[in-house]
Amino acid sequence: MSEQNGITYQILQKPDLEQTINCLVDVFSSAEPIIKALQITPTELYPFAKIVCQKSVKNGLSLIAKDPATSKVVGFIISEDLSEDLSKKSPEEINKNILQDQKLEIVFKLLKELNEQYDKQKKSLIGKMFHIYFLGIIEKYRGRRISNNLVEKNLNMAIEKGFLVAKVEATGNISQHIFRKYGFEDRYSIDYQTYEYKGRKILQGIKKHKSLILMDKVLIPNPLC
Repeated sequence: MSEQNGITYQILQKPDLEQTINCLVDVFSSAEPIIKALQITPTELYPFAKIVCQKSVKNGLSLIAKDPATSKVVGFIISEDLSEDLSKKSPEEINKNILQDQKLEIVFKLLKELNEQYDKQKKSLIGKMFHIYFLGIIEKYRGRRISNNLVEKNLNMAIEKGFLVAKVEATGNISQHIFRKYGFEDRYSIDYQTYEYKGRKILQGIKKHKSLILMDKVLIPNPLC
């Protein structure tokens, strides 16, 4: 555990699981551009957030930010190790019980399309790839560098554990700016205005953000390259 500017940072563990799930659901249903455009409700998002956060408790790679005055979770960065056979499984296979909701199916299809070409190029790094899944801060606590601190601490954790590359699918201008600040580079993108699902341009309602971008950063040079 560490503290900066009145906020404590720690690894996500079971006692904070439910708070973190609810924090993620609240932040993403109110502020994340794709979730808002598809009108995914907190109730619809909760089961997926629960699965991801439960897995994060087990792998010990995610961090939360807490206000010590209230013991409230005010931010999170949820990450995973892509060595867990994820290279052999599609999002649909991992989350069959979630994809009964067509709106969530659209989200997974977007991510799958974005990752397909990238995964071909980075196949040799499976097992050394650090994936940042979610980053978010409660609105009241924004502007206090909490996101920056979470990213910095999470990347240091990844380096200490020997990951070679970190990747993230950044959906909005702010997250894209933060990750570029920490050395992430744009690799592949999907334009919100032109993306089609079953012949419909379903993301045209996103006006403040241009595209979904897959970004990565070399953490440790691969000695085999």
